[in-house]
Amino acid sequence: MKITIMCYARFRDVFGEESTIDVSDGATILDAVTALAIKGGDDAELVLSPDGTIRNYVMIVHQGSRVIPADAGTITLTDGESLTLFPPVSGG
Repeated sequence: MKITIMCYARFRDVFGEESTIDVSDGATILDAVTALAIKGGDDAELVLSPDGTIRNYVMIVHQGSRVIPADAGTITLTDGESLTLFPPVSGG
């Protein structure tokens, strides 16, 4: 099944603005983000912790609603859905 992931700011620089990820049926948000991170090679650590979870500072939007990274492994995706990833915001 195909999931579209949009990335912004620093994440866009590393993973591209839009990626279509192939994941198996029953995949979760965590599975899709992990697949995207693997494409980033050494930069996977921007979104994934060493234990394989999504870093707490990553803002995830799924179908228009914000998802807490700790819940990403519990939300099952369906074909054609989209995710948006934002890095932490800073500046003034």
